[in-house]
Amino acid sequence: MNTNKILDLIKDGLVDSIANLKKEQIQLDSHLKNDLGIDSLSSMFFLTFLEDNIEGFEVNPDTIEARHFNTLQAIYDYVLSELQVAV
Repeated sequence: MNTNKILDLIKDGLVDSIANLKKEQIQLDSHLKNDLGIDSLSSMFFLTFLEDNIEGFEVNPDTIEARHFNTLQAIYDYVLSELQVAV
């Protein structure tokens, strides 16, 4: 799966998990909480969406940290780093 497809799936996951969010609102530097409105419940839905839709990706409780939820870029980098470990 190419990195553009992964980024697109992450955006889809945010739209699916956060009420009233439009894909056009999401930028790489968008803060997930302050700009997009993610909360603890929508974070769980979001992570489940990613696991279900990105082949080979699983959230690792030993590596995921609060900082991964700062921006879209941060969660994107986390997903890519976890996929590298899985390869």
